[in-house]
This record gives sequence, structure tokens and C-alpha cells, in this order.
Amino acid sequence: MSKVAPFHTNTPEYPPTHREAYHDKDTCPDGRRIKPEHRLQGTGNKKHCLECDKVS
Repeated sequence: MSKVAPFHTNTPEYPPTHREAYHDKDTCPDGRRIKPEHRLQGTGNKKHCLECDKVS
């Protein structure tokens, strides 16, 4: 597990659980589903991803 720069997405093709949180772990399953072209830098004032919290 490595920390990466925080990113989020607003793209409607992803479920709300993916759009309502930001990700910062390269092994997060939810974050990995977000295509690079749909990633926005930063937290977007969103909550931290629960899956990123679980990944160690």
C-alpha cells in the first residue's frame, strides 16, 4: 500500500459511494475502478473513502 495524491471523481458513470469520497491509497478497490481520465486532483471537499481507511 502506498499513499498517492488525493483524488476524487464527479463522473456520473460511477456509483455515489465512489463520487462522494476522495481516495489516497493505490490499492483501494474503489479508487482503482476510477479511470485516470475521470480523476480530479484533491479531496473535492469530500469525506475520506471508507475503503482507503480499511486498506493497510
